[in-house]
Amino acid sequence: MVLSTVLKKMLIGRAFTNEKGRIRLYGRMDWMLYPARAFALNLQNVGEKLGKDYLYKIGYEAGYDAGKEIVKCTGAKLKGGWATQKIVLALLDFIGFGKVEFIKADIKKDGHHHMIIHVRNNPVIEHGAKLYGKKSMICDWFMGVYAAHGEVELGVKNAKLVEVKCIRNGSPYCEWESKW
Repeated sequence: MVLSTVLKKMLIGRAFTNEKGRIRLYGRMDWMLYPARAFALNLQNVGEKLGKDYLYKIGYEAGYDAGKEIVKCTGAKLKGGWATQKIVLALLDFIGFGKVEFIKADIKKDGHHHMIIHVRNNPVIEHGAKLYGKKSMICDWFMGVYAAHGEVELGVKNAKLVEVKCIRNGSPYCEWESKW
């Protein structure tokens, strides 16, 4: 993806810096690194204690807040459409949230939509599948994250991603769908 290359150049070009032990994007937005396997363990633990719906909810809240921050920091527009989406998808790919591909993206101006996405190469989901097999709940958190990004960056309303396929069941990708 061209934007992924742009983000890599941003890293080399110092868009990301390390200032006093802080990773910063454009000197304005703090970032952190966290081990994927540890995150999978953490998410599964939360899911086992509080349930899949709770994981989805906190994923949604995390995605919504992150989406607004990313839009603000990059200068993209809230509900800015495809240009904003491409920036955010490239950034999520760059930071290790996986490669997202829109298989279907029928989005109306009023927010009605039908989206199907494939997620590949997400190390947290992959570790969850290895550690917990079919009992992994990791995807629920990520579905919440990506649903929120759909609302923030694309202007869809009532995004609720549901799982159609998953790597924990042997698929080569996770397939998630939302229709409203």
